[in-house]
Amino acid sequence: EVVITEKDGKETRLTIKDFDGDGIVMGMHNTDASISSFARCCFNYALDTKQPIWFAAKDTISKKYDHRFKDIFREIYDAEYADKFKAAGMEDYFYTLIDDAVARVIRSEGGFIWACKNYDGDVMSDMLATAFGDLAMMTSVLVSPDGNYEYEAAHGTVTAHYYKYLKGEMPSTNSVATIFAWTGALRKRGELDEIPELCNFADKLEQAC
Repeated sequence: EVVITEKDGKETRLTIKDFDGDGIVMGMHNTDASISSFARCCFNYALDTKQPIWFAAKDTISKKYDHRFKDIFREIYDAEYADKFKAAGMEDYFYTLIDDAVARVIRSEGGFIWACKNYDGDVMSDMLATAFGDLAMMTSVLVSPDGNYEYEAAHGTVTAHYYKYLKGEMPSTNSVATIFAWTGALRKRGELDEIPELCNFADKLEQAC
């Protein structure tokens, strides 16, 4: 059973599934505002890096949930970004199924933004980092819809590492991942403040790594 509570406090109980035996149900939700924010972050990041963007989901199986992501991405791109991409001389936004995207990515040489839902992104980013080098060489960038950026090391939660350090335990903080977080932040600072020397320093430090 699922309980739906209205704003006035009224509750409605619905039976989702009558199982013949023991079973389990998975429920997911997302708001249109959250999906729209995610889409704009992806399109803005693609414009910022001048790279084409793909979005991949599984709307053939998740006909409502994933299809909602697909529809909102398309609506926002057509209404707000298609002209911007064209003016920048960039390829159009591309949607495909997640399994097709995986096959394309493995055959590719990179050079594009691959937008995934959270679970897909966690799995695929680690897979690619392992297949093509090292997890430490994978950057982690958080982008807000209003254009703020945060660069972090792709090696897990730093807070947990710090607590291990305080206990005298060996943390798994990766030095190269930390360097790449700094180079990303320094490069962005150089772009915002129009300091090409800072961008050049970040590029050379990454090449050295």
